[in-house]
Parts: sequence; structure tokens; C-alpha cells
Amino acid sequence: MSSHAVPSLSKARSFLAEHGPALAVLGMAIALAALTYQQFLAVDRHLWDNSTHDRNAHYLYSLRLATDAQNLRVFNFLDDVNQARVWPPLQGLVTAGVLLVGGLDYRLAVLPSLAAWVGTVFFGYLLAKRAVPQGGVLAGLVAALFIVASPAHRAFATDIMLESGGAFLTLVVLYCYMVLVQSNPRAVWTGRCLGLALTLLFLQKYNFWMVALAALIATEFTQHPRARSQFVWNIVKGIDWRQRLLGQFRRPLNYVLVAILGVVAVVMAHDNQPILLSGRAVSLYPPHNILNAAYVVFFLRLAFWWYSEGRAWAARLDGRVRQLLLWHAGPLAVWFLLPKHVGYFLWYVSPANAADDQRSTLLERVQFYTPCIVQDYHQAFWCAALAAGLILVAVLASRRLNAGGQVVLCLFLVGTLLTAMHPNYKSRCLHSWLATGWVLAGIGAAALVYGRLTIRIPQVRPYLATATIVALGCVLLPSLREAASAPEGGPHPRNVSVLDVTDAYLPEMKASHQTAILAAVPVKPLAQWTFLEQAGALDRLENNWYGFGAPGEENRQGFRDWLQTTHCDTLVFVDRLPGGHWEHVAECALHAELRDLVLSQKTFRLVKRRDLPDLGCSVLVFTANERNAQK
Repeated sequence: MSSHAVPSLSKARSFLAEHGPALAVLGMAIALAALTYQQFLAVDRHLWDNSTHDRNAHYLYSLRLATDAQNLRVFNFLDDVNQARVWPPLQGLVTAGVLLVGGLDYRLAVLPSLAAWVGTVFFGYLLAKRAVPQGGVLAGLVAALFIVASPAHRAFATDIMLESGGAFLTLVVLYCYMVLVQSNPRAVWTGRCLGLALTLLFLQKYNFWMVALAALIATEFTQHPRARSQFVWNIVKGIDWRQRLLGQFRRPLNYVLVAILGVVAVVMAHDNQPILLSGRAVSLYPPHNILNAAYVVFFLRLAFWWYSEGRAWAARLDGRVRQLLLWHAGPLAVWFLLPKHVGYFLWYVSPANAADDQRSTLLERVQFYTPCIVQDYHQAFWCAALAAGLILVAVLASRRLNAGGQVVLCLFLVGTLLTAMHPNYKSRCLHSWLATGWVLAGIGAAALVYGRLTIRIPQVRPYLATATIVALGCVLLPSLREAASAPEGGPHPRNVSVLDVTDAYLPEMKASHQTAILAAVPVKPLAQWTFLEQAGALDRLENNWYGFGAPGEENRQGFRDWLQTTHCDTLVFVDRLPGGHWEHVAECALHAELRDLVLSQKTFRLVKRRDLPDLGCSVLVFTANERNAQK
């Protein structure tokens, strides 16, 4: 062996000793992801068991972006990005990229969630490992095992939802924060990474971002109470408040801002009731556009302050903090300039984002979430109990964690509190922050094996750590051979696929020049994405989803008028069968009251009827008669 080979071999061994476990975790996650995807492909149609599930809207949005790019419709693409108000566009953009490369197929659209699940496992390992002073590999492996074994996390890994990406980016934010705290103050790139991670999380889902940001702030103030309080006090003390307040009267934009906010207050006070102006009823509710105008004025004031004073103030900050502001506060400030984005953001994160039947008490929401945590996110009760016990140990050992490690506990507590407080409760609201509980479980395992209990017998620690990993792997990993399921995510093979509805009429639409779909059941996003996936554009699908007029005779007369003027050569009517368990939606009632007119009209002739008793609906396909086809 040459003298050059010995150092190379030594470096290789050193690299494997340091990074080998992390690479093993990544390899395990990728292998399990391949297995999970194979299980999904066997039952992929059963992902679509509910036509009103949010995944229909998410996939439709991704398809719109992908087909816009495919057909070089630049302005349509930009408009669709702007339309991402309730749900931000990151997931849709990533999925659209996958569809552009692989083709318009929903089986490919789950791949971003699958990749995010792999990332969640990997960063769960990295986060737990970095948080503990001893036993980092043990902590990371325990965290990774709990994450891969979670039924709900595996189920959402093969879904077109925002949850997997949210969990992944939440752990990335915590890891970047820990790196920043533990880094040299001159390593400004750490602030840039944290700012970018927070921005991506914001663009994934607003409430995930809010939980993470609240956790970072809570960590800073609980770990450095005097320093952070003094920092805030110095800012407050350094402002000449009297001069500042008097100076605001000389700013014309302030009067504009106050006037606009006054209009917002009046509109909100009237709720959904119209306001009388000069004897005319005017409805400005919800005041999204007015709020946006107020924000534009505020942004201009902020920009003026930045150029006159802000840059000098920012120059005195830590370089890492400046990068954080540049890569996070800056993009968010610009994002809110887009039309209606401020209003929808405030609505989404506020208690207003809840249905009337979700106005429950805090105790009722706790009673709802407790079985969700046990049954949806753990294999069995013993698994949840073990995780809870290890989390308790982590809480007791939290003072001995590495710098920044307490952020994991803060996010877990903040996530628990905010989720329980918000009136909109769903099992998947647990998804983004519950993974930090398993990171804490890994920290707790390391605290037991490498803590005070074994301080006098350190030689047994490696054996205890190995035994812990082997035992946990033996009880958790075998269940991965079966497909995972969750009430709100992933395929449900026992349920009938609603694709049976669209399969009943899509073949007839291939040769159609223009099609109209009227549905007495809520299938709008489902019908749109299946058509878009087949045709590559929505130009040949008429937009009559909200009827032809006000309920009653106006709607019926509007349909009669449409029959006389339409250029459609295909009409699809999806009717509700007695006993069907469909959600009652207002626009569907508008179509239902046209049933007799659809069956008796002479403009189209019935060419196909398919009853779907398992789904509680019937699909009727009409083709234009000869005279209408010529028109």
C-alpha cells in the first residue's frame, strides 16, 4: 500500500464515522419511500374518495400552473400564481414542475409530498442529533424511527396535500435556527438560510409558518430574557416619542391610511350587510381590496422610513439578523402587495377560518385531538405512551441541551397551544408540529442512556444505545410492509373512488368541441382537474358552475335562454340519487332545480346514462342534435 493511500483511507473512515449514520438514515428513508410509493400505485384510484377534499383543489392548481407553462401562457401563469391567496403557491409550483417533466398524471403529483416525507425523516435525525450534547446518533435514530412509523405521516406522503411539505420545512427552519445560534457571529450565511427557510414555509402554508415563527420568538425570549428584553427596551428608549408622534401629522400618507382603515372598520361593523350610500345599497364585504389599499399605503410609509432611517438602524444589527430580515421580511413585504393577499392571510390565520359547526370549547377540541394523536399518528397506544414518556424526559433535560436545542420544545408547546385554541379543528392540523414531539422523544432517549443514570458506568452506554435502536426498530419497522392510512390523508381502498363519476363521461368529451357540466352534487374541482389532465386546457369546458341566475324561476329561465344560444355539443348532467351521501352545496341546488328541464329539453339528446348507486349519483351524457351542432 502506498503512503498516499493511508491518509485517504483514514479520511474515508473519518467521513463515514461522522456522516455514516446520517447517510444510512437517508438511505433508509429513500428505500421506505420507494416501498410506500409502490403500495400507493396499487390503490392510487382510491386517493380520490371525496370530491370536496382539498386535494382536488390542490391538484387542480398544480395542473393549471403546469399547463400554463406548457402552453407558454405567461400572463395566465402569473395570474394563477397571484390567485394563490388562501393557500400559498409553493406546493403548486413544485408539483407543476414535476408534471412538466413527467406528464400530467396525478400519480406523479404525489412525488413532492413523498420527497418531503424523506426530508422530514432526515431532518428529524439531524435536528435531534444536533440538540443533544451526548448520544446524538441515538437521539437522531429514535426520532427518525418514530417519524417513519407514523401512519399519518406515511399516508400524507402519498397525497397531494400541503402537510408533508409543511412538516419538512418546519424541521428545516428549526435546524437552520440551531445552526445560526451555534455558529460564529461572522457566519452571516446562517441568517440567510434561516430567512429563506422561513419564507419557503410561509409560501407553503400560513399557519405552519405562524407556529414556527412564534416558537422562534418564544425561544429567544425564554433563553435570553434579559438580553432580548434589553434589546427591545433600548429600541423603545431610543425613540423620541413626542417628536415622532408630532412628525406623523406632517405625513400626508398617514391621513390616507387612517381614512382607509376607517372604511375597513365601517365595513367590518356592518358584516355582510350592505351599506346605504345616497340611497343605494353597496356591499364591500369582505374588505380584501380595501385592506390591500391600506397595506400599499403602509408599505410606502415603510419604504420611506427604510431609506431615511432604516438602513442606518439595520447596519447596527448582527450581520446574521440583517440577512434574516433581507431574506424573510423583505419577500413577505412584497408578497402582501399582491391583490387581496393581506385580507386572505388575516382571515386564514384568525378564528374566522372555521365553519359554524366548529365553534367548540377548548376542552372539546382537546378531546377531539387526543385520540387523533394516538390513533392517526401512532401505530398503537403503547407507541404513543412511549413517545409521551420520552418527551417528558426531554422536558426535564431541556436545560442541558446544546445552544438552540430548546427551540424543539418551544415549537412543540406552541404548536399544541395554538392548535388547541383555533376553532378550525382537523386531525391534519397536528401534522407540521407533531414531528417535533418525536424529535423530543429522541432527545429523551439520549438523556436516559447518556445521562446521570449511566454516569458511573459509561462503558455500557454504546450497548444500551444499540439495544434501544434494535428494539425500537424491531417493533416499529415490520408494520411498514402494509400501506398506511389516515382519516384525512392518503388512499382509502375500502371507499369507492369518485373517479367512477368522471370515467362515466370523459371518453365522450375527447371529441367534443365544447362541453358543459351541470351537477346536482359537488364535483366542480374534480370535474375540472380530470378534464384538464385529459385535454391539457380548460378552454373547451364551459363555466356554468354557479347556475344561470338567482334560485327559482330566474335560474330556470336563464337555462332555457342558454339552450337557445349555446355552442356546446356535449352536455353532462350529474344527478343525485335518493339516499346519496353528498355534501349540500348552494350551487349544486341551482343545478338540481333544472333536472326536469334537462330531461325534457330538445336541444341535446341523451346518448349515455350510468347509475352509480355506491356513490349515490347518476351520470347522463347528452350530445347536441343536428341543428344545434351546425350552429
